[in-house]
Amino acid sequence: MSDRDREPLDDSQEFDDPSPIDDTDAPREHRPAPEELAVEAGAEPTGDIASDVSLTDREAVANDAAEAGRRVERRDVVRWSARGLAGIAALALGFGAVAGAGALPDDARVLAEAPSTHVQPASPLQSRVCAGPALRVGTSDGENALAIASLADPQVEVGTLGGEVERATLSVASADEVPGGESIAQRNEPSTLSAAQGIGVDLDAVRGYAASECAETSLDQWLVGGSTRTGRQTVLTVANAAEVGASVDITVYGPEGPIESVGSTGIAVAPGTEEVLDLAALAPGVADAVVRVTSVGAPVAAHLQQITTRGLERGGFETIDPVPALTRAVLPGVAVTEPTGLETQPDYDDIAPVLRLLSPEGGDVRVVFRAADGSTIESEGVLEAGRVTDFALEELPVGTHAITVESDAPIVAGARTLATSSEGLDFDWIAGGQARSGTSAIAVPPGPGATVHVVSASDAEQEITVDGETVRLPASGVHEQRVDSGSVEVSGEDLVIAVAYRNANQVGGFTASPQGPTAQGVQVLQ
Repeated sequence: MSDRDREPLDDSQEFDDPSPIDDTDAPREHRPAPEELAVEAGAEPTGDIASDVSLTDREAVANDAAEAGRRVERRDVVRWSARGLAGIAALALGFGAVAGAGALPDDARVLAEAPSTHVQPASPLQSRVCAGPALRVGTSDGENALAIASLADPQVEVGTLGGEVERATLSVASADEVPGGESIAQRNEPSTLSAAQGIGVDLDAVRGYAASECAETSLDQWLVGGSTRTGRQTVLTVANAAEVGASVDITVYGPEGPIESVGSTGIAVAPGTEEVLDLAALAPGVADAVVRVTSVGAPVAAHLQQITTRGLERGGFETIDPVPALTRAVLPGVAVTEPTGLETQPDYDDIAPVLRLLSPEGGDVRVVFRAADGSTIESEGVLEAGRVTDFALEELPVGTHAITVESDAPIVAGARTLATSSEGLDFDWIAGGQARSGTSAIAVPPGPGATVHVVSASDAEQEITVDGETVRLPASGVHEQRVDSGSVEVSGEDLVIAVAYRNANQVGGFTASPQGPTAQGVQVLQ
Protein backbone atom coordinates (compact mmCIF):
# COMPACT_ATOMS: atom_id res chain seq x y z
CA MET A 1 0.00 0.00 0.00
CA SER A 2 1.42 3.35 -1.01
CA ASP A 3 1.66 6.39 1.27
CA ARG A 4 -1.16 8.15 -0.54
CA ASP A 5 -3.52 5.21 0.04
CA ARG A 6 -3.00 5.45 3.83
CA GLU A 7 -5.58 7.57 5.64
CA PRO A 8 -4.37 10.11 8.16
CA LEU A 9 -5.02 9.63 11.87
CA ASP A 10 -8.00 11.50 13.28
CA ASP A 11 -8.80 12.41 16.88
CA SER A 12 -10.56 9.10 17.47
CA GLN A 13 -7.26 7.30 17.05
CA GLU A 14 -5.40 9.12 19.83
CA PHE A 15 -4.51 7.15 22.97
CA ASP A 16 -5.61 8.17 26.44
CA ASP A 17 -2.31 7.16 28.02
CA PRO A 18 0.52 9.59 27.39
CA SER A 19 3.17 8.35 25.03
CA PRO A 20 6.61 7.71 26.51
CA ILE A 21 7.96 9.53 23.47
CA ASP A 22 7.76 13.29 23.59
CA ASP A 23 5.65 14.75 20.73
CA THR A 24 8.36 17.27 20.10
CA ASP A 25 10.96 14.58 19.39
CA ALA A 26 11.91 14.17 15.78
CA PRO A 27 10.95 10.77 14.26
CA ARG A 28 13.75 8.28 14.15
CA GLU A 29 14.89 7.50 10.59
CA HIS A 30 14.91 3.80 9.67
CA ARG A 31 17.84 2.70 7.59
CA PRO A 32 16.98 -0.65 5.91
CA ALA A 33 19.59 -3.32 5.54
CA PRO A 34 20.81 -4.23 2.00
CA GLU A 35 18.80 -7.45 2.13
CA GLU A 36 15.63 -5.49 2.85
CA LEU A 37 16.28 -3.16 -0.09
CA ALA A 38 16.83 -6.10 -2.40
CA VAL A 39 13.52 -7.67 -1.37
CA GLU A 40 11.66 -4.41 -1.83
CA ALA A 41 13.20 -3.85 -5.30
CA GLY A 42 11.96 -7.19 -6.54
CA ALA A 43 8.48 -6.98 -5.03
CA GLU A 44 5.37 -6.08 -6.95
CA PRO A 45 3.86 -2.76 -5.77
CA THR A 46 0.39 -4.27 -5.54
CA GLY A 47 1.43 -7.67 -4.21
CA ASP A 48 -0.26 -9.19 -1.21
CA ILE A 49 2.11 -10.90 1.19
CA ALA A 50 -0.69 -13.04 2.54
CA SER A 51 -1.33 -14.76 -0.90
CA ASP A 52 1.94 -14.26 -2.80
CA VAL A 53 4.38 -17.03 -1.91
CA SER A 54 7.30 -15.32 -3.60
CA LEU A 55 6.73 -12.25 -1.50
CA THR A 56 6.60 -14.45 1.58
CA ASP A 57 9.88 -16.13 0.67
CA ARG A 58 11.56 -12.81 0.00
CA GLU A 59 10.26 -11.45 3.33
CA ALA A 60 11.59 -14.48 5.10
CA VAL A 61 14.98 -13.97 3.47
CA ALA A 62 14.98 -10.37 4.59
CA ASN A 63 14.04 -11.34 8.11
CA ASP A 64 16.77 -13.96 8.22
CA ALA A 65 19.31 -11.41 6.98
CA ALA A 66 18.23 -8.83 9.61
CA GLU A 67 18.36 -11.45 12.37
CA ALA A 68 21.85 -12.50 11.23
CA GLY A 69 22.97 -8.88 11.49
CA ARG A 70 21.54 -8.59 15.01
CA ARG A 71 23.33 -11.82 15.99
CA VAL A 72 26.59 -10.25 14.82
CA GLU A 73 25.95 -7.20 17.01
CA ARG A 74 25.05 -9.39 20.00
CA ARG A 75 28.22 -11.45 19.53
CA ASP A 76 30.24 -8.21 19.66
CA VAL A 77 28.55 -7.23 22.92
CA VAL A 78 29.05 -10.69 24.38
CA ARG A 79 32.68 -10.65 23.26
CA TRP A 80 33.37 -7.31 25.01
CA SER A 81 31.45 -8.40 28.09
CA ALA A 82 33.44 -11.61 28.25
CA ARG A 83 36.67 -9.67 27.95
CA GLY A 84 35.58 -7.34 30.76
CA LEU A 85 34.64 -10.22 33.03
CA ALA A 86 37.94 -11.91 32.28
CA GLY A 87 39.79 -8.72 33.29
CA ILE A 88 37.85 -8.48 36.54
CA ALA A 89 38.52 -12.13 37.25
CA ALA A 90 42.23 -11.56 36.66
CA LEU A 91 42.23 -8.64 39.10
CA ALA A 92 40.34 -10.68 41.66
CA LEU A 93 42.75 -13.55 41.20
CA GLY A 94 45.71 -11.21 41.70
CA PHE A 95 44.17 -9.65 44.81
CA GLY A 96 43.35 -13.08 46.20
CA ALA A 97 46.94 -14.18 45.61
CA VAL A 98 48.22 -11.18 47.56
CA ALA A 99 45.65 -11.45 50.33
CA GLY A 100 46.11 -15.16 50.64
CA ALA A 101 49.90 -15.04 50.82
CA GLY A 102 49.71 -14.75 54.57
CA ALA A 103 47.65 -17.93 54.71
CA LEU A 104 50.29 -20.01 52.96
CA PRO A 105 52.35 -22.39 55.08
CA ASP A 106 55.71 -21.06 56.24
CA ASP A 107 57.66 -23.38 53.98
CA ALA A 108 55.75 -22.12 50.90
CA ARG A 109 56.43 -18.43 51.49
CA VAL A 110 59.47 -16.33 50.73
CA LEU A 111 59.77 -13.33 53.07
CA ALA A 112 61.90 -10.43 51.91
CA GLU A 113 63.00 -7.89 54.52
CA ALA A 114 64.49 -4.55 53.62
CA PRO A 115 68.02 -4.18 55.01
CA SER A 116 68.09 -1.78 57.95
CA THR A 117 70.42 -0.38 60.56
CA HIS A 118 69.59 0.70 64.13
CA VAL A 119 71.23 4.05 64.79
CA GLN A 120 71.66 5.05 68.45
CA PRO A 121 72.63 8.65 69.27
CA ALA A 122 76.17 8.78 70.55
CA SER A 123 75.29 11.33 73.25
CA PRO A 124 71.75 11.19 74.68
CA LEU A 125 70.97 14.71 75.90
CA GLN A 126 68.92 15.79 78.89
CA SER A 127 68.64 19.42 79.91
CA ARG A 128 67.24 21.63 82.67
CA VAL A 129 66.94 25.41 82.98
CA CYS A 130 66.99 27.12 86.38
CA ALA A 131 65.01 30.19 87.41
CA GLY A 132 68.16 32.23 88.06
CA PRO A 133 68.78 35.06 90.55
CA ALA A 134 66.08 36.81 92.55
CA LEU A 135 64.90 39.71 90.40
CA ARG A 136 63.05 42.96 90.84
CA VAL A 137 61.56 44.99 87.99
CA GLY A 138 61.54 48.77 88.41
CA THR A 139 63.53 51.00 90.73
CA SER A 140 62.47 51.59 94.32
CA ASP A 141 61.88 55.28 93.64
CA GLY A 142 59.64 54.49 90.68
CA GLU A 143 61.66 56.50 88.17
CA ASN A 144 62.41 53.54 85.86
CA ALA A 145 59.62 50.97 85.69
CA LEU A 146 61.54 48.80 83.22
CA ALA A 147 64.83 48.51 85.11
CA ILE A 148 65.79 44.96 86.09
CA ALA A 149 67.90 44.39 89.18
CA SER A 150 69.40 41.20 90.64
CA LEU A 151 68.78 40.93 94.40
CA ALA A 152 70.52 37.63 95.25
CA ASP A 153 72.28 34.79 93.45
CA PRO A 154 71.09 31.17 93.74
CA GLN A 155 72.96 28.11 94.92
CA VAL A 156 72.48 25.40 92.30
CA GLU A 157 72.78 21.68 93.02
CA VAL A 158 72.84 18.89 90.43
CA GLY A 159 71.72 15.31 90.99
CA THR A 160 72.80 12.64 88.52
CA LEU A 161 73.58 8.94 88.32
CA GLY A 162 76.35 9.46 85.79
CA GLY A 163 77.20 11.13 82.52
CA GLU A 164 78.86 14.35 81.47
CA VAL A 165 77.22 17.50 82.86
CA GLU A 166 77.60 20.80 81.03
CA ARG A 167 76.58 24.12 82.61
CA ALA A 168 76.10 27.53 81.03
CA THR A 169 74.50 30.80 82.09
CA LEU A 170 71.86 32.45 79.93
CA SER A 171 71.78 36.21 79.43
CA VAL A 172 68.87 38.53 80.18
CA ALA A 173 67.89 40.14 76.89
CA SER A 174 67.09 43.62 78.24
CA ALA A 175 69.77 43.85 80.96
CA ASP A 176 73.29 42.84 79.96
CA GLU A 177 74.67 43.25 83.47
CA VAL A 178 72.07 40.87 85.01
CA PRO A 179 72.72 37.10 84.61
CA GLY A 180 69.88 34.81 83.69
CA GLY A 181 69.16 31.28 84.76
CA GLU A 182 71.62 28.43 84.41
CA SER A 183 71.25 25.84 81.65
CA ILE A 184 72.33 22.33 82.66
CA ALA A 185 72.77 19.52 80.13
CA GLN A 186 73.81 15.90 80.57
CA ARG A 187 75.22 13.68 77.83
CA ASN A 188 76.09 9.99 77.59
CA GLU A 189 73.72 8.94 80.36
CA PRO A 190 70.11 7.96 79.59
CA SER A 191 69.03 7.61 83.22
CA THR A 192 68.26 10.59 85.42
CA LEU A 193 69.15 14.26 85.75
CA SER A 194 67.92 16.57 88.48
CA ALA A 195 68.85 20.15 89.24
CA ALA A 196 67.49 22.63 91.74
CA GLN A 197 68.40 25.99 93.23
CA GLY A 198 67.92 27.75 96.54
CA ILE A 199 67.96 31.51 97.24
CA GLY A 200 68.00 33.26 100.56
CA VAL A 201 67.20 36.99 100.38
CA ASP A 202 67.62 39.44 103.26
CA LEU A 203 67.49 43.06 102.10
CA ASP A 204 65.74 46.19 103.28
CA ALA A 205 62.72 45.57 101.04
CA VAL A 206 62.84 41.79 100.55
CA ARG A 207 63.34 38.87 102.91
CA GLY A 208 62.64 35.17 102.51
CA TYR A 209 63.83 31.83 101.15
CA ALA A 210 62.85 30.13 97.89
CA ALA A 211 63.77 26.74 96.43
CA SER A 212 62.83 25.74 92.89
CA GLU A 213 63.50 22.93 90.46
CA CYS A 214 65.42 23.61 87.30
CA ALA A 215 62.75 22.70 84.78
CA GLU A 216 62.72 20.78 81.54
CA THR A 217 61.80 23.01 78.63
CA SER A 218 58.30 22.65 77.22
CA LEU A 219 55.98 24.06 74.56
CA ASP A 220 53.07 24.32 77.03
CA GLN A 221 53.32 24.88 80.78
CA TRP A 222 51.37 26.33 83.71
CA LEU A 223 52.45 28.29 86.79
CA VAL A 224 50.08 28.08 89.76
CA GLY A 225 50.57 30.98 92.14
CA GLY A 226 51.46 34.64 92.09
CA SER A 227 49.59 37.89 92.61
CA THR A 228 49.63 41.38 91.12
CA ARG A 229 47.59 43.14 93.82
CA THR A 230 49.08 46.11 95.63
CA GLY A 231 52.28 45.23 97.47
CA ARG A 232 52.88 42.04 95.49
CA GLN A 233 55.25 42.03 92.56
CA THR A 234 55.31 38.92 90.41
CA VAL A 235 58.04 38.60 87.77
CA LEU A 236 57.77 36.10 84.92
CA THR A 237 61.00 34.72 83.45
CA VAL A 238 60.97 32.83 80.15
CA ALA A 239 64.26 31.14 79.23
CA ASN A 240 65.21 29.72 75.83
CA ALA A 241 68.25 27.43 75.98
CA ALA A 242 67.79 26.19 72.40
CA GLU A 243 69.77 27.22 69.34
CA VAL A 244 66.72 28.68 67.58
CA GLY A 245 64.36 31.48 68.56
CA ALA A 246 60.98 31.00 70.24
CA SER A 247 57.72 32.92 69.98
CA VAL A 248 55.81 32.92 73.28
CA ASP A 249 52.18 33.58 74.21
CA ILE A 250 51.18 34.32 77.82
CA THR A 251 47.70 33.97 79.32
CA VAL A 252 46.91 35.09 82.87
CA TYR A 253 43.87 33.58 84.61
CA GLY A 254 42.10 35.04 87.62
CA PRO A 255 38.95 34.30 89.64
CA GLU A 256 36.84 35.77 86.82
CA GLY A 257 38.59 33.87 84.04
CA PRO A 258 41.29 34.73 81.48
CA ILE A 259 42.55 38.31 81.56
CA GLU A 260 42.55 40.21 78.29
CA SER A 261 45.87 41.97 77.85
CA VAL A 262 47.90 43.75 75.18
CA GLY A 263 51.41 42.59 74.33
CA SER A 264 51.02 39.09 75.70
CA THR A 265 51.35 37.24 72.39
CA GLY A 266 54.20 36.77 69.94
CA ILE A 267 56.91 37.62 72.48
CA ALA A 268 60.26 36.82 70.86
CA VAL A 269 62.83 34.99 73.00
CA ALA A 270 66.19 34.75 71.27
CA PRO A 271 68.39 31.64 71.55
CA GLY A 272 70.42 31.48 74.76
CA THR A 273 68.52 34.33 76.40
CA GLU A 274 65.89 34.96 79.04
CA GLU A 275 63.00 37.41 78.90
CA VAL A 276 61.89 39.11 82.13
CA LEU A 277 58.38 40.59 82.40
CA ASP A 278 56.46 42.26 85.20
CA LEU A 279 53.21 40.29 85.34
CA ALA A 280 51.33 43.42 86.49
CA ALA A 281 51.98 44.95 83.06
CA LEU A 282 49.89 42.14 81.54
CA ALA A 283 47.30 41.60 84.28
CA PRO A 284 47.22 44.25 87.01
CA GLY A 285 45.26 43.80 90.23
CA VAL A 286 44.86 40.00 90.08
CA ALA A 287 44.98 38.62 93.62
CA ASP A 288 44.85 34.90 92.73
CA ALA A 289 46.73 34.11 89.53
CA VAL A 290 47.53 31.16 87.29
CA VAL A 291 49.74 31.73 84.25
CA ARG A 292 49.95 29.69 81.07
CA VAL A 293 52.99 29.93 78.79
CA THR A 294 52.96 28.41 75.29
CA SER A 295 55.69 28.66 72.67
CA VAL A 296 56.42 27.79 69.05
CA GLY A 297 59.80 27.49 67.38
CA ALA A 298 61.53 26.14 70.49
CA PRO A 299 60.51 24.87 73.95
CA VAL A 300 61.12 27.23 76.87
CA ALA A 301 61.29 27.11 80.68
CA ALA A 302 59.13 29.57 82.63
CA HIS A 303 59.20 30.53 86.32
CA LEU A 304 57.42 33.08 88.50
CA GLN A 305 59.10 35.06 91.28
CA GLN A 306 56.93 36.86 93.82
CA ILE A 307 57.94 39.48 96.36
CA THR A 308 55.42 40.57 99.01
CA THR A 309 55.61 43.79 100.99
CA ARG A 310 52.98 45.34 103.26
CA GLY A 311 53.93 48.94 103.76
CA LEU A 312 57.38 48.73 105.27
CA GLU A 313 57.00 45.09 106.36
CA ARG A 314 58.69 42.41 104.30
CA GLY A 315 56.27 39.58 103.54
CA GLY A 316 58.38 36.93 101.88
CA PHE A 317 59.92 35.78 98.60
CA GLU A 318 59.01 32.76 96.45
CA THR A 319 59.86 31.08 93.11
CA ILE A 320 57.07 29.12 91.39
CA ASP A 321 57.85 26.16 89.10
CA PRO A 322 55.97 25.16 85.92
CA VAL A 323 53.62 22.16 85.78
CA PRO A 324 51.60 20.45 83.02
CA ALA A 325 47.81 20.19 83.04
CA LEU A 326 46.86 16.68 84.24
CA THR A 327 43.79 14.72 85.27
CA ARG A 328 45.63 13.65 88.45
CA ALA A 329 48.11 15.71 90.46
CA VAL A 330 49.76 14.95 93.81
CA LEU A 331 51.10 17.66 96.14
CA PRO A 332 53.51 16.20 98.75
CA GLY A 333 54.51 17.87 102.00
CA VAL A 334 51.78 20.50 102.37
CA ALA A 335 52.19 21.87 105.90
CA VAL A 336 49.19 23.28 107.76
CA THR A 337 50.30 25.40 110.73
CA GLU A 338 48.46 26.81 113.72
CA PRO A 339 46.50 29.93 112.77
CA THR A 340 47.88 33.08 114.36
CA GLY A 341 44.95 35.40 113.78
CA LEU A 342 47.12 37.65 111.68
CA GLU A 343 45.33 36.43 108.55
CA THR A 344 42.21 38.27 109.74
CA GLN A 345 43.93 41.64 109.58
CA PRO A 346 43.56 43.92 106.52
CA ASP A 347 45.98 43.01 103.68
CA TYR A 348 47.06 39.79 105.48
CA ASP A 349 44.47 37.46 103.98
CA ASP A 350 47.09 35.83 101.74
CA ILE A 351 49.13 34.36 104.61
CA ALA A 352 46.55 31.60 105.11
CA PRO A 353 47.16 28.15 103.59
CA VAL A 354 45.08 27.46 100.47
CA LEU A 355 44.72 24.94 97.66
CA ARG A 356 44.55 26.72 94.27
CA LEU A 357 42.92 24.93 91.34
CA LEU A 358 42.18 25.76 87.72
CA SER A 359 40.41 23.62 85.13
CA PRO A 360 40.61 25.04 81.59
CA GLU A 361 37.53 22.99 80.60
CA GLY A 362 35.70 22.85 83.95
CA GLY A 363 34.08 19.82 85.55
CA ASP A 364 33.91 17.69 88.67
CA VAL A 365 36.92 17.47 90.97
CA ARG A 366 37.79 15.12 93.84
CA VAL A 367 40.37 16.00 96.50
CA VAL A 368 41.91 13.62 99.04
CA PHE A 369 43.93 14.93 102.00
CA ARG A 370 46.19 12.27 103.55
CA ALA A 371 48.00 12.89 106.82
CA ALA A 372 51.27 11.28 107.94
CA ASP A 373 49.37 8.79 110.14
CA GLY A 374 47.40 7.53 107.12
CA SER A 375 44.10 9.21 107.99
CA THR A 376 42.27 10.80 105.05
CA ILE A 377 39.69 13.48 104.38
CA GLU A 378 37.88 13.56 101.04
CA SER A 379 36.02 16.38 99.34
CA GLU A 380 34.25 16.79 96.00
CA GLY A 381 33.19 19.84 94.04
CA VAL A 382 32.73 21.41 90.63
CA LEU A 383 35.18 23.79 88.94
CA GLU A 384 34.05 26.47 86.50
CA ALA A 385 36.01 26.52 83.26
CA GLY A 386 38.90 28.97 83.22
CA ARG A 387 38.31 30.38 86.71
CA VAL A 388 40.95 30.26 89.44
CA THR A 389 39.53 28.89 92.69
CA ASP A 390 41.20 28.95 96.12
CA PHE A 391 40.09 26.47 98.81
CA ALA A 392 41.04 27.33 102.39
CA LEU A 393 43.00 24.64 104.27
CA GLU A 394 42.73 26.14 107.76
CA GLU A 395 40.22 23.52 108.90
CA LEU A 396 42.60 20.64 108.20
CA PRO A 397 44.39 19.16 111.21
CA VAL A 398 47.73 20.81 111.95
CA GLY A 399 50.54 18.81 110.37
CA THR A 400 51.89 17.71 107.00
CA HIS A 401 49.50 16.42 104.35
CA ALA A 402 49.71 14.91 100.89
CA ILE A 403 46.96 16.24 98.62
CA THR A 404 45.70 14.27 95.61
CA VAL A 405 43.51 16.08 93.09
CA GLU A 406 41.61 14.10 90.44
CA SER A 407 39.31 15.23 87.66
CA ASP A 408 37.90 13.93 84.37
CA ALA A 409 39.31 17.01 82.60
CA PRO A 410 42.90 18.32 82.89
CA ILE A 411 43.56 20.55 85.88
CA VAL A 412 46.50 22.42 87.44
CA ALA A 413 47.03 22.58 91.20
CA GLY A 414 49.21 24.35 93.74
CA ALA A 415 49.15 24.84 97.50
CA ARG A 416 50.36 27.81 99.53
CA THR A 417 52.04 27.21 102.89
CA LEU A 418 53.30 29.81 105.39
CA ALA A 419 55.96 30.52 107.96
CA THR A 420 54.85 33.18 110.45
CA SER A 421 56.73 34.31 113.50
CA SER A 422 57.81 37.46 115.26
CA GLU A 423 61.07 37.22 113.30
CA GLY A 424 59.33 37.53 109.94
CA LEU A 425 56.92 36.10 107.36
CA ASP A 426 57.51 33.88 104.36
CA PHE A 427 55.41 31.75 101.99
CA ASP A 428 55.86 28.89 99.52
CA TRP A 429 53.84 27.49 96.60
CA ILE A 430 53.94 23.67 96.28
CA ALA A 431 53.33 22.42 92.74
CA GLY A 432 51.26 19.38 91.83
CA GLY A 433 53.49 16.55 90.62
CA GLN A 434 53.49 13.25 88.75
CA ALA A 435 54.71 9.83 89.78
CA ARG A 436 58.11 8.47 88.75
CA SER A 437 59.62 4.97 89.02
CA GLY A 438 63.06 3.47 89.36
CA THR A 439 66.07 5.12 90.97
CA SER A 440 66.32 8.90 90.91
CA ALA A 441 69.05 11.25 92.02
CA ILE A 442 67.23 14.24 93.54
CA ALA A 443 69.17 17.49 93.79
CA VAL A 444 68.93 19.10 97.24
CA PRO A 445 70.31 22.67 97.39
CA PRO A 446 71.32 24.13 100.77
CA GLY A 447 68.46 25.48 102.86
CA PRO A 448 66.85 25.42 106.31
CA GLY A 449 65.78 21.95 107.48
CA ALA A 450 65.83 20.13 104.11
CA THR A 451 63.30 17.27 104.12
CA VAL A 452 62.38 14.77 101.38
CA HIS A 453 58.65 13.97 101.15
CA VAL A 454 57.57 10.81 99.31
CA VAL A 455 54.00 9.89 98.37
CA SER A 456 53.16 6.49 96.90
CA ALA A 457 50.75 6.59 93.96
CA SER A 458 50.75 2.78 93.87
CA ASP A 459 47.88 0.57 95.03
CA ALA A 460 50.32 -1.98 96.45
CA GLU A 461 52.61 -1.96 99.46
CA GLN A 462 56.29 -1.67 98.59
CA GLU A 463 59.79 -1.11 99.92
CA ILE A 464 61.43 2.17 98.97
CA THR A 465 64.90 3.50 99.57
CA VAL A 466 65.58 7.11 100.54
CA ASP A 467 69.19 8.23 100.91
CA GLY A 468 70.31 4.65 101.67
CA GLU A 469 67.51 3.96 104.18
CA THR A 470 64.93 1.27 103.33
CA VAL A 471 61.35 2.06 104.29
CA ARG A 472 58.18 -0.06 104.05
CA LEU A 473 55.58 2.15 102.38
CA PRO A 474 51.91 1.10 102.33
CA ALA A 475 49.66 1.65 99.31
CA SER A 476 49.08 5.41 98.90
CA GLY A 477 51.36 5.91 101.89
CA VAL A 478 53.49 8.96 102.75
CA HIS A 479 57.01 9.26 104.11
CA GLU A 480 59.22 12.19 105.13
CA GLN A 481 62.93 12.16 105.96
CA ARG A 482 65.48 14.82 106.81
CA VAL A 483 68.43 14.92 104.39
CA ASP A 484 71.61 16.85 103.82
CA SER A 485 72.19 19.07 100.82
CA GLY A 486 73.73 17.50 97.72
CA SER A 487 72.26 14.62 95.74
CA VAL A 488 69.87 12.11 97.36
CA GLU A 489 68.95 8.81 95.72
CA VAL A 490 65.32 7.64 95.95
CA SER A 491 64.17 4.23 94.64
CA GLY A 492 60.65 2.86 94.27
CA GLU A 493 57.66 2.53 91.99
CA ASP A 494 55.10 5.26 91.26
CA LEU A 495 56.52 7.78 93.70
CA VAL A 496 55.86 11.51 93.86
CA ILE A 497 58.84 13.27 95.45
CA ALA A 498 59.24 16.75 96.89
CA VAL A 499 61.93 18.59 98.85
CA ALA A 500 60.77 21.05 101.51
CA TYR A 501 62.58 23.60 103.69
CA ARG A 502 61.32 25.24 106.86
CA ASN A 503 62.27 27.11 110.00
CA ALA A 504 60.39 29.66 112.10
CA ASN A 505 60.41 32.44 109.50
CA GLN A 506 61.49 30.76 106.24
CA VAL A 507 59.75 28.22 104.03
CA GLY A 508 60.41 26.91 100.54
CA GLY A 509 60.49 23.80 98.42
CA PHE A 510 59.78 22.15 95.07
CA THR A 511 58.17 19.03 93.61
CA ALA A 512 60.46 16.88 91.49
CA SER A 513 59.16 16.43 87.97
CA PRO A 514 59.25 12.94 86.40
CA GLN A 515 62.15 11.98 84.24
CA GLY A 516 61.55 13.09 80.67
CA PRO A 517 62.25 10.86 77.65
CA THR A 518 65.80 10.77 76.38
CA ALA A 519 66.91 10.48 72.79
CA GLN A 520 66.00 7.07 71.39
CA GLY A 521 67.55 5.15 68.55
CA VAL A 522 65.96 5.06 65.10
CA GLN A 523 65.65 2.25 62.54
CA VAL A 524 67.05 3.32 59.15
CA LEU A 525 65.88 1.35 56.09
CA GLN A 526 68.48 1.01 53.36
